[in-house]
Amino acid sequence: MHTSKTLRLCTLILLAAPATAQSHAGFLPFDFSGDAYVVDTSSDSVMRLRDLNFDGNFNGTGETSILYSDSAGPIPLGNNSGITVDSTGRLFLSDSTEDSIFVLHDGNGDGTCYDPGEIVQFFDGDPMVNASGIDMGSPQDLTIDLLGNVYIASASSGTSPDSIIRLQDLNADGDANDAGEASYYYLPPILGSSSDSLPNDVFIGQDGALYYVEGGTTGVYAKAVYRMNDNNQDGMIDPALEVSLFFDPPAQAGSAFFWSVTQDLAGNFYMADTGNDLIWKFRDTDHDGVVDAATEANIWWQSPSSSLIWDLTAHSDGSIYAAESQSPDRILRFFDADSDGVIDPLGEVAEVYSEDLSATDIVNPRGIIFERYPTLSVTASAPLGSVASISTIATAGDIYTTYWSTGSMAPLLAAPFGFVEIATGPGHTFGALPTGTMTAAGTKFQVLNVPSDPLLVGLTFYFQSVVGKPDRFQITRLQPLTLL
Repeated sequence: MHTSKTLRLCTLILLAAPATAQSHAGFLPFDFSGDAYVVDTSSDSVMRLRDLNFDGNFNGTGETSILYSDSAGPIPLGNNSGITVDSTGRLFLSDSTEDSIFVLHDGNGDGTCYDPGEIVQFFDGDPMVNASGIDMGSPQDLTIDLLGNVYIASASSGTSPDSIIRLQDLNADGDANDAGEASYYYLPPILGSSSDSLPNDVFIGQDGALYYVEGGTTGVYAKAVYRMNDNNQDGMIDPALEVSLFFDPPAQAGSAFFWSVTQDLAGNFYMADTGNDLIWKFRDTDHDGVVDAATEANIWWQSPSSSLIWDLTAHSDGSIYAAESQSPDRILRFFDADSDGVIDPLGEVAEVYSEDLSATDIVNPRGIIFERYPTLSVTASAPLGSVASISTIATAGDIYTTYWSTGSMAPLLAAPFGFVEIATGPGHTFGALPTGTMTAAGTKFQVLNVPSDPLLVGLTFYFQSVVGKPDRFQITRLQPLTLL
């Protein structure tokens, strides 16, 4: 590299302004999937799964660990069945025995959530406790929208109503137990039996609509996926005008049991039928608001043996992961490698976790979710005299350091951190911006003031960040910046 350009590059880096906070629209789960979290209803625990040696599974030493267990923690769990994650990296956990929603966040990075404030009750479903008077009797799965609103599929426990409940922490005190922070978003009309409607899962689609899985057993509602859209923005779903049947799967040999629905980056939906040991793939390709079972859906995977899949979640690489409670208990990865629209049970299904191979036993894997991998974004190009931006999205409280170099290289594995892509060897100049800490919103924003120096035109330099906490630092993907 030319010496004069090297000196000017160093000047440019040193002119970086102090880091300031930047708000963002919300959690983007498909940018780059990070570690996985699985709820174990039998051991009343939440497990953390990390591929530390980058071999594609979580069976290695230390790759499956206990994030929280009520045998060691301050809050009891009963039937913790649903799990999701928000844009700041906080895990939300539903428990149908405690009738509560809990939030977990490893603030000090020691790999567990046992310290004060690392697990809290976000919502108490007892109408005599929460100030909104909402009765949440049996919360199943849950999801979070871009604004931080929590939606819960709640099946009746006998006295509480079958419902989709919305939670909003309006006063930012860390819970949704205050007046007006909980509401019934949707109450399916029933004809007298609590089994008329059994909401099992709720999911926000890429179209912004809310989808829920219905498991009612009396025939009043088809066991199917329904689509909800609050068209008049009044904060609740009108059963007559704002909810419709989206996908009604054709009958199979066995009785259908639908527990989970998810969507991949391409817009395809997936739903497991544990009664028939299969997974449906479907999509409203003609955008008429309903899936034609004959032309817009197919059996994506048929298990060759008994399979109890509780939950599905999408990965950013296009694969689908499943929590299977069977013998052996497993986490399965499905990937349609030949793009023929179906999964070959022999070649396109991988056991990324098995209780037979891992030193850590997940006794009853029920729910699964991926957190966001730390994401670095840099302005692709910047004219002389302008301002280039550097933004990082990760988990709240993460420590980050952004490194820069005048060159790049083929990815070099540096397990367990990730792949180094900036060049640090002879002939290249590299350095680092000041270390900082992610905001409570899980974001950081920096700017580079580009000097008005004609000798800098055409210069490209490269950025990568190391982001995380003491137990888990990860390297972001390479980001280039070219000066114009």
